[in-house]
Amino acid sequence: MSQIHNKMMKRIRPFVIVLLIMVFPMSSHGETNLNGIYGLREKDVLQKIIGESEKTNSSDKDHLKLMGIAYHNLGVLEVKRAPEKAVEYLEKGYSLFPDDYELLVYLGSAKTMVARDSWNVVAKVSGVNRGINMMDKAIKKAPNNIPIRMVRGNNSLKLPKFFNRRPIAKEDFLHVEMLIKNSPKHLPLYIDSDTKAEVFYQLGMIFKLEENTSLSGAYFNKAIEIAPHSQWGAKAKGEL
Repeated sequence: MSQIHNKMMKRIRPFVIVLLIMVFPMSSHGETNLNGIYGLREKDVLQKIIGESEKTNSSDKDHLKLMGIAYHNLGVLEVKRAPEKAVEYLEKGYSLFPDDYELLVYLGSAKTMVARDSWNVVAKVSGVNRGINMMDKAIKKAPNNIPIRMVRGNNSLKLPKFFNRRPIAKEDFLHVEMLIKNSPKHLPLYIDSDTKAEVFYQLGMIFKLEENTSLSGAYFNKAIEIAPHSQWGAKAKGEL
């Protein structure tokens, strides 16, 4: 029964997120519902969220964050021009709300993706370095913020080896694992089994690259155990 439940939840989760944002786009305090957006990687769902939210021309922090993160996540999926749109919303948000370091880390990550897509080699390197500096600043200001750690960790793994960011990614995912272990009853709503499986899978890949087969296998098995039908569980199975 648990396997059937997991499969059903995987299928309906994206549609539930869209429904929540379409029907209840604002909370009673005027804040956009952000819980479902952080780790969202379904292209169609992200585009639907953007389509609905673009109807609101607002400088509200959570609206700018929602749009910036949605475009950022489309950039991760290499959707054309998405990183530039992410930068547009996130720069505006961070200029208005400079104490929100989630805005800063996503802005830094988006800037590295803009650099990724540039044809100019000099612009690529300088753009990535600017983005890295922003992400590192966000970590210094909010070291125990899980979305900030996840964004920097995932971004660091995708950067070319030249930038030597794998140790940073390892630090971030190990820190998130520690936070999950130490406060299992007080985690934000968006830290679900899929997110935990992602952490374990990424640690498994890092240890695999370090040729530590014992630890890599242990983390792949953790990913499978906690979310066997998620994309991360499936990827972990493929690594064993």
